[in-house]
Amino acid sequence: MKRFKLNHLSIRVKLTLPYVLLSLLIATGGGLIVTQLMLDSVEQRFTNQLLETRKLASELMVHEEDRLLETLRLLAYTEGVPAAIVQRDHDQIMQLVYPVTFNAGEDVVLVLDEDGTVLAAMLRVADTNEYQFPQIDEKVNTFPFVAKLVNQEVDEMGDKYSGVSDADWGAYFFVSGPVNDQEGNLVGVILVGKSLSGIVYKIREETLAQATIYDMDFIPISSTFVDLPSKPDIKPETVLERKEKETLLRDLTSTRVAYTEVVSAWEIRDGEDIGILGTALPKDFLVQASRLTRWNVILQIVLAITAAILLGVWLSGFITRPILKLKNAASEISRGNLEVFVDTEGNDEVAVLAKSFNEMARNLKRSEKSLIQAYDRTIEGWVKALELRDRETLGHTLRAAHMTMQLAQLMQVDEKELQNIWRGVLLHDIGKMGIPDSILLKGGPLEDWERKIMERHPAMAREMLKQIEFLRPCMDIPSYHHERWDGTGYTRGLVGEEVPVTARLFMIVDVWVALTSNRPYRQSWSEQEAIRHIKEGSGRHFDPKVVEAFLELVKTGIFGKNNQKTMPSTYWVSELSNE
Repeated sequence: MKRFKLNHLSIRVKLTLPYVLLSLLIATGGGLIVTQLMLDSVEQRFTNQLLETRKLASELMVHEEDRLLETLRLLAYTEGVPAAIVQRDHDQIMQLVYPVTFNAGEDVVLVLDEDGTVLAAMLRVADTNEYQFPQIDEKVNTFPFVAKLVNQEVDEMGDKYSGVSDADWGAYFFVSGPVNDQEGNLVGVILVGKSLSGIVYKIREETLAQATIYDMDFIPISSTFVDLPSKPDIKPETVLERKEKETLLRDLTSTRVAYTEVVSAWEIRDGEDIGILGTALPKDFLVQASRLTRWNVILQIVLAITAAILLGVWLSGFITRPILKLKNAASEISRGNLEVFVDTEGNDEVAVLAKSFNEMARNLKRSEKSLIQAYDRTIEGWVKALELRDRETLGHTLRAAHMTMQLAQLMQVDEKELQNIWRGVLLHDIGKMGIPDSILLKGGPLEDWERKIMERHPAMAREMLKQIEFLRPCMDIPSYHHERWDGTGYTRGLVGEEVPVTARLFMIVDVWVALTSNRPYRQSWSEQEAIRHIKEGSGRHFDPKVVEAFLELVKTGIFGKNNQKTMPSTYWVSELSNE
C-alpha cells in the first residue's frame, strides 16, 4: 500500500480540510476561549489594541525612513550626478535622477546646489505613476535638514538628516544627504520625500487605525479623518517628556463616531523629535460579549463552525477556478509564452496573486527585451571592432543591414524572422575575426592558399555562433552568404533554394554595397554598372526572384548614392521588439 502523501491531494481537498480541522479545534477549545473573553477587561484589550497600532505605526515610520535613505544613496552615488550638479545641467540631472525616482516610486525628489538652490524637482501626481517637474525658485536651505548639509555639519549618525516640510507645494517627510565630488567636496544636496498624506494612509492600511501627524505645536498637518481632529488639550511638551514613561490617550469625535487616540513622539533615526503621531480606534472596535451567556456564545460558535464547513466546501470550488487559471498561465510561461495574461476580478488574495502574476509576466517580457537589447549592443560592438580592424569595410555593415531589411519586407519575409535577418547581417563577417591580419589586410591579390583561408570565414562564423543559443537563429547569413544560386559558391556549394532565403537576400545587397562603395584599389561603380552586373548574375549567382524585387527597390532611389542615409542602428530592433 502506498504511503499517504498530502501533496497528492487535490487543491480543493487541501482547501476544505483546514476548515474541518480548524472547526473541530475551535469546537474543542471554544468554551475556554469564550470564558477567557468574558473575563478579560474589554477596556484593557482595547488599550492594548491601541498600543499595538502605535507600535506598528512607529515601525512603519522607521521602515519608510530607511527606504527613503536607500533611494537617497542610489541617487547620490549615481555616476554623473555630481558633474551635472556642478554644471547646473538641468536636463542631465533629470536624465540621471528620473529613472531611479520612478523605479523607487518616490513622491518627491529635489536636487539642490551647494547653496541650497533647487536645480531640479520631481513631484509624483497623487494616486498615479506620473510626475510633474515644477520650477521651485525658493531656497530650501532654511529647512534644518538642508541647512546642516549646506553648512557641512556631521553628527554621530553621519551626514544624513531627516525632517518635515510644509511648503506651498506640499507637506512631506524628507531625508537629505550630500552629493560630493571625487575629492570629497560638497557640490550639492539631494532630498527624497514621502507625502505625509501617503504616510498616514499607509498607516491606516496597515493598522486599520485612523492616523494623524501633528507638528511640534500639536497642530494637525495630515490625517485620515474626514475632518481634521481638533488640537488636543495635552501639551506637546508633556508628550515629549513622557514618551518613555507612559502612554497618553485622549478622546475625540469625528463624523459622529467616538474615538480614543494614542499620541506619541515621532522620532527620526538620530533620536530627534520632529512631530507627534496619533493613531485612533473607534470605541466600539472590539466586540463586547459581557451580556452573552457562555452557552449562548458556544451555541453561536457551533452554528458558525457548521456554516464555515459548508462555506469552505463551496469556497474551495470557487477559489480553485482562478488558481487553475494561474496554473495554466504558469505552464504557458514555462513554455516561453510571455504574452500570457490572467483575468483578475476583485481584490482578494487570489486576485492580488493574479495581478502579481501579470506584473511578473510583464517584467519578464521587459527583462527579455532588455536582455535582447544588451545582446544587440554586444553584436554592434563586435561589428564595430571588426570594421575598425578592416577599415576597408567601415560603414559597410550597417548600410547593408538597412538595405536587407527593406528588401526582406518587400519579399514579405515572416516578421518573426526580421530580427534574425538584422542580427545575421551585422554578424555576416564575424568569422573574419579568425583570419590573420596578414591575409585580411593584404593590399594586393591573395595567393591560392591565402584565399582558401579567407574562404573559411563563413565556417568560422558558424562555429562561433552555434555556441551561443540566442544567436543560433541568425546563423544562416554568416554561414551561407557566399553560396551561389548555381552552386559555385562556398563553403558548401549549395544550389538554388538549398541556400536559405535570408542568405539569398543578403548576397545581392552585399554585392551591391561592395560595388557602389569606394575601395583603396578602385573607385565605386555607377548605379547603372552595378545594376548591369546584378542582372548578369541573375540565375547564376543570384535568385532571379530576389533580383527582380531588389531592382524594384533600386528604381525607387532609396539605394542611390545621394540617398544613403540610414536609420539609427537601434531603429529596426526597437521597431520589431515593439510589435
